This record gives sequence, C-alpha cells and structure tokens, in this order.
Amino acid sequence: MLTYAEALAALDALPIESRTETLGAHLALGRVLAEPVAMDRDQPSFDRATMDGFAIVLDGARDVFDIMSTVLAGQAHAGELAPGQAVRIMTGAPCPAGTTVVPVEKTEADGDRVRVTDTSALVPAKNIARRGEDARAGDQVLVAGTRLSPATVATAAMAGSAEIQVYSPPSLGIVTTGDEVGGAGPAGIHDSNGPLLQAFAAALGCPTERHHAVDDADALRGTLGRAAAKANVVITVGGVSMGTHDLVPGAALDLGFEPVFHKVAIQPGKPVFVARHPDGTIFLGLPGNPVSVLATAHLFGLPLIGRFLGGWRPTWLSLPLTCDHEHRGKRHLFLPGVLGDGGVTPIPWNGSGDLLAAGAGDGLIDLAAGRRSAAGDLVRFLPFLGHSIGDRGRIPMRGTSGEHC
Repeated sequence: MLTYAEALAALDALPIESRTETLGAHLALGRVLAEPVAMDRDQPSFDRATMDGFAIVLDGARDVFDIMSTVLAGQAHAGELAPGQAVRIMTGAPCPAGTTVVPVEKTEADGDRVRVTDTSALVPAKNIARRGEDARAGDQVLVAGTRLSPATVATAAMAGSAEIQVYSPPSLGIVTTGDEVGGAGPAGIHDSNGPLLQAFAAALGCPTERHHAVDDADALRGTLGRAAAKANVVITVGGVSMGTHDLVPGAALDLGFEPVFHKVAIQPGKPVFVARHPDGTIFLGLPGNPVSVLATAHLFGLPLIGRFLGGWRPTWLSLPLTCDHEHRGKRHLFLPGVLGDGGVTPIPWNGSGDLLAAGAGDGLIDLAAGRRSAAGDLVRFLPFLGHSIGDRGRIPMRGTSGEHC
C-alpha cells in the first residue's frame, strides 16, 4: 500500500498536457494564470491628489492664493502654476508640477482666491501619491501559477491586462454510485457527495457532467463509458472498497483503464483508486463515505486537477495545535479542524460518515500515524477549497463523540 507521499508522486508522474486560453480578466475568477502579469505603466501614472482641496505652489509665508482653475479626476490643468497660484483639485486628479495639496477643510475659498486657515498645512509635497510609488512599468505583480481571487483579478486589471492567459481546466465526469443514493424508504440516503463534487468543480472552473450508476456491473460500465467519452477526468464516488458491490475498479479495467494505484495508507479515504486510459483520460475513484469524499477530493482531486493547470497546488499552512492530541492509528490521518485565533483545533467526529462534523470545520489537519502532539506544536493545515474561514456549519448537540482533543 502506498504512502500519501508516494501516491502524490504517482500523480505527478502521469503524462498530462496543460492547455491555455485567453479570457477577459472579469471572467477569470478561480482560474490559474499561465503567464505572469506585469504593469503596462507606472502606478500611479501621474502625481495624484489623495484628498479634495487645493493644489498650491508655495510662496514663502503667503497664505492666500489665486485660484486658476478646477481639476476634476480624469482632467489635467493646462500649463504650469507660478508661486502664489492654486487650482481647486479633486481626489484622484493629476497635480500640477511643484504643488502641494491642502485639504479643503483647512481652507476658505472666496471667489477666485483661497486662504489657508491652518498654516501647518503649508509644507511641500503633501497629500500627493507620486508617480510610480506603487509600481513601475514592467514590474511583475502576479506570477504564473497564481489562482485568481477577486483581489488578484483587480490587480491584473490595474496592471492593464484586460485579457489574460490562463490554463484551461479539465472537464469532469462525476459519477455517484449505489442503489441507496437518493433511494426511497428507510435504507435510502440523501446524496451529499454529488453536490459536494459539483461545487468542488465549480470552484475550479471545471465544466462538469453528472451521472449516477446503480449497483449493476453492466449498467455501471455503460455509465462510466459515457462519462469517459466526454471527460478529461472521471471522478466516481463509492464502489472502490472490498464489498460484493464494489464494482468500480473492475468496470474501469474493463473499459481499458490501466491502474496507477489502489489504496493509500490514509484515514479517511484508504480505498482511493486512480487509473489512466491510453487515450489520456484519468480515472479517480473516491470512497463513498462523505468525509472520505471531502478529504480525498482535496488530497488527490486537487493535485490531479492541478496537473492540468500548470502544476498548481493548494497551499498548506503551518499552524499550532490549540490542544494536546494523540493519533493512535496506523494510517496517516487527515482530521477535520477549526481555525481560530490560537491555531487549529481538531473536531470531535464520529468517523468518515460524519459530514456534519467535517462541515463544521475549516480544513484538514495533517497528522502522521502514531503522532502525539502537544498544544503549540506546529501541524500542516489545508483550508477547504472555496471556503471562507468561519463560514462553517454547526455540529448538533451530541451525547458522545469520537476522537478529539
């Protein structure tokens, strides 16, 4: 059985080709940059007023100035000002050469003259953002491999990149399995895994087709074949363990997929299955328990999809545990945790079926097999994809719980 590190190395060794496309910056949220973004001009591109007021040219101790014009944002004063002259100026407008800006609340204007009522404001070059003080033309402000957020989309736009080169995300065929999923009666269960993976795909900008297969070998093969015919990556849920109806690996082999690995020494998610078709389609079989799906989608789905995105990987954080914790298991544990002011706290949970506990967390804590950790020890922490810290679910009141601090 592979370790998690060995499984990641196997994913990295898969021959996967990245493709790129050009998008308007306003359409690129969540996409990964294929080329760096550099400034097309100085920022600011002129000496810019940072306050509403008067741009004046100092003249000794003089405190009354002649108003020559009004300069609005997007306009400029024609010509130069002489000592003792001023222009009324608005925030964001270009400042004439040699001026200082006095805030409007420190002045009194009367017709075509303005008096500075607070002479402490009569100092050179105040309230002006100088040309190029933020960045110079040609400065790189975003590196290739950056996954774009609203802030970095705005950065690209400010740099002058109305269109940017990004990696094309792979198309996904999501296949849930099992007669019980969505079934009626006391043995039926709500489908949480399908929506989870569809939301996961949406966060990465991946086009998706959704399928469901019942527990029948022929029906499963047909469903998987239809999904594989259209997708770069087929992601299945359930049917990869050792039960009599765990038919997914066999069906994948029947369709010509070649195994890369099956089972990894992790908890939750041990039965995860990866295969590759000679035509380049990748198969990722996830276990069916919902926390296993959540964990393996992050631990394997993200690195795999990232291979199509120029090798993008999510960032693991190094954070202190807020309490003592002992992991007595023999497998590498990825435990749901809550991020707070003092670090990360493991969530009390009832095992890999307890999505309510995991959904009340902010991400996964990386704990080696047999690890005993004290409060303050640093651990690796992976925030959930598309998750804002604190926007989490709530665990109902319970009488008992499983592993916790």
